Amino acid sequence: MDLFKHLGHIALRVNDLDKSLAFYQKLGFREMTRLLNDQGEAWIVYLRINDDQYLELFPKGVRRPETAPDTIGIFHICLTVENIDKTFEELAKVGIQPSQPRPTKIGIDGNRGAWIEDPDGTQIEVMEMAPDCIQLQAIKRLHAESV
Repeated sequence: MDLFKHLGHIALRVNDLDKSLAFYQKLGFREMTRLLNDQGEAWIVYLRINDDQYLELFPKGVRRPETAPDTIGIFHICLTVENIDKTFEELAKVGIQPSQPRPTKIGIDGNRGAWIEDPDGTQIEVMEMAPDCIQLQAIKRLHAESV
């Protein structure tokens, strides 16, 4: 049963809205619109990922919860790309570097990946999906079963 069409948005509470906007705009996410509070200040800023998905930035975050590899909750955000090498060349031009010493590696799923972090330390995986990766193989099996 496929009830949902897309993951619509991810909402992030950020410390410094201007700094976060600058970072995500360097990734190519354009501001769609913003909602203002009663004082005329930004309450939510919507950034376009694509026509079906966007990122919501909520300003005035004051503390980040402790995180560890086994912490329950959202662990990271993943952005897929066509060519990871070209992507990191473009990111370097705008001052964004991988957050790990060995930038690109092939994961156990067969995909090439690397990591960056936003100004608040949110981990962002950048992934180039292999044509024969386990995710795409699983999708083919699901489609074959539904026929």
